[in-house]
Amino acid sequence: MHDPLGSELGILAELERKVLWLATWTIHNANHLRDTGDGLKVGGHQASSASIATIMSALYLHALRPEDRVAVKPHASPVFHAIQYLLGNQTLDKLQRFRGLGGAQSYPSRTKDTDDVDFSTGSVGLGVAQTLFSSLVQDYVRLKGWGTARPEGKMVALIGDAEMDEGNIFEALLEGWKHGLRNTWWVVDYNRQSLDAVVREGLWAKFEAMFRNFGGDVVVLRHGRMQQAAFEEPGGTRLRGWIEACPNQLYSALTFGGGAAWRRRLNDELGDQGDVSALLGRRTDDELAALMGNLGGHDMPSLLEAFAAARTHDRPVCFIGYTIKGFGLPLAGHKDNHAGLMNPGQVEALRQAMGVKPGCEWGRFEGLKTPPEQLQGFLDAVPFNAQGPRRYEAATIPVPEALAVPQGREMSTQHGFGLLMHGLAKGDTELAARIVTTSPDVTVSTNLGGWVNRRGLFAREELADTFKAERIPSTFHWRFSPQGQHLELGIAEMNLFTMLSALGLSHSINGERLLPIGTQYDPFIERGLDALNYACYQDARFILVATPSGISLAGEGGAHQSIATPLIGMAQDGLTSFEPAYVDELAVMLRWAFQHIQRPADDKRVPGGSVYLRLSTRSVAQPQRQLSPESVADITAGAYWVRRPGPNAEVVVAYTGTVAPEAVEAVGMIAEDRRDVGLLAVTSADLLHSGWTAAQRAREDADMNANRGSMSHGTAARLGVVTIFGR
Repeated sequence: MHDPLGSELGILAELERKVLWLATWTIHNANHLRDTGDGLKVGGHQASSASIATIMSALYLHALRPEDRVAVKPHASPVFHAIQYLLGNQTLDKLQRFRGLGGAQSYPSRTKDTDDVDFSTGSVGLGVAQTLFSSLVQDYVRLKGWGTARPEGKMVALIGDAEMDEGNIFEALLEGWKHGLRNTWWVVDYNRQSLDAVVREGLWAKFEAMFRNFGGDVVVLRHGRMQQAAFEEPGGTRLRGWIEACPNQLYSALTFGGGAAWRRRLNDELGDQGDVSALLGRRTDDELAALMGNLGGHDMPSLLEAFAAARTHDRPVCFIGYTIKGFGLPLAGHKDNHAGLMNPGQVEALRQAMGVKPGCEWGRFEGLKTPPEQLQGFLDAVPFNAQGPRRYEAATIPVPEALAVPQGREMSTQHGFGLLMHGLAKGDTELAARIVTTSPDVTVSTNLGGWVNRRGLFAREELADTFKAERIPSTFHWRFSPQGQHLELGIAEMNLFTMLSALGLSHSINGERLLPIGTQYDPFIERGLDALNYACYQDARFILVATPSGISLAGEGGAHQSIATPLIGMAQDGLTSFEPAYVDELAVMLRWAFQHIQRPADDKRVPGGSVYLRLSTRSVAQPQRQLSPESVADITAGAYWVRRPGPNAEVVVAYTGTVAPEAVEAVGMIAEDRRDVGLLAVTSADLLHSGWTAAQRAREDADMNANRGSMSHGTAARLGVVTIFGR
């Protein structure tokens, strides 16, 4: 057991200073030394990084364990990369190219950074919620009996205080309370400064009350050990009272002013020619500034003690660490410091203060007093880094050669989806066992009822269906248990997509593969679009079933239309969209989706990703046919010929979705006076467009072999095309 107050404390203090220097220098190099070509500011948030350097050093270099997962405050990216550089997980080259092509990312990224990022952050608030849902997913996996050989981890969010304004955090907290949130730490960097100004007074109390209301513990780290010791001196009680009553703006301004400013103000307001005056008089200006800056979030012993205590239980904890924005830098406390950059003269002064020799600015141990071999030995023993890279791999779940197509003369694709899921639910297969569904209070109205009836709803504890117990007839059986495979959410679309993100990373985070399916009304994709984009950016893997959709929602009124969502499906990177007309097409797409969400991102043939199925409640007559292998391949390539155009074709009709009957009727009418009319079913405008543009690009590169005779790249491109858009 390490003693945080023993010999390690001195090493941690030195490494904390090195982390601050490397983060500051990395940003300085990007803005003042590296050739940017156009001279534009690169940025990097020196002040925001400085305020959380102690907290992150305490966590990564001492408190965290390999099983823990962290969402880093976006603006603390330089601190994260500096710590990983010390641990041997980040290269000098990437630090030197920070915020440049191929360099360390502006905000921690799972997909672009190479230094063990757990969760991508950048769109503020989303990384915070991700930790909450990842904790729920950890419970889901372990209560299924999977992954129990590894210890439970803490899901840790490092949060800027202004980040707590994001509404999705409050939505997530409510969902976490419903599901019995555990093993989650939220660490608030309470520097009391936002991007534009100083935050409102008493904000910490609102954070505290909010978190306690949702069943969490709150640890307020306001005063460091130095301040606590001063409070024990004669006059210390009055000093403590003054500090705790001091307005945020004044505290920041006096911090920027330094020791002399502190002395003037404290003497004016507390000076009594007695105990308080003596307390102040025993300290030089520099010592007084150090005392007033010794807040809890900058005090290593206080942080280590708080984290160690929270490790002993599984209750969610919110740590509110008082800090100073720009701590340790000449920008400290200034209200304009968020986007501010230290000038070369200030960096030079900091270099000298840190004992860093010119030309040795990137040295891992340069300027530190502890011998390098002792520092390296300490870093080699850091628990968080002890097991190396912490991204797991999970086995691929077998997918059958085909899914049984539900039978019926007339059916909607939404109804067909429900029947497909019900068919899977009846099977005792590994595929069915690994499927987990979730929906924001639209489970029944998106046709997941049959699946839920058979597979149950997930909860950490058994909860009986009261209506069934009271013998009240109902179509649906709402049984909650640890064996359940449906996660029912409240009606908050941001939560849906963040939950899908957490479920869709389980193979990497928990080492256990899940096959997540989320259902949602198509019009409301736009309400959760930021979280959907974030999930795809992280390379989370899931299937989104959006239904009902299109102009068939006319009766719902203008606010419920989903005219733009097909463009979202085409534009969103990492998401492949489909829109079937018939249920047999949907069966092909769903099978393909189960395979696609398991493919590696670096698959040379078809890189894996998530899938979006846009369905409808419009019932249409189902074709009585057996799809050929060629048609099956074409459906998942983006389009197939319902009627191939003849050699003298003048017109091709193209359609997507449930306007298929109108398209067929149109072909019949056109064929009365035109020959060889073709009918093209566009099953994925997304794939069709990407294939078309890839072929065009290849032709421009004189690669004539790239045109593989696709139904769209050749014939249709030369013909008149009548397009009937989907409903």
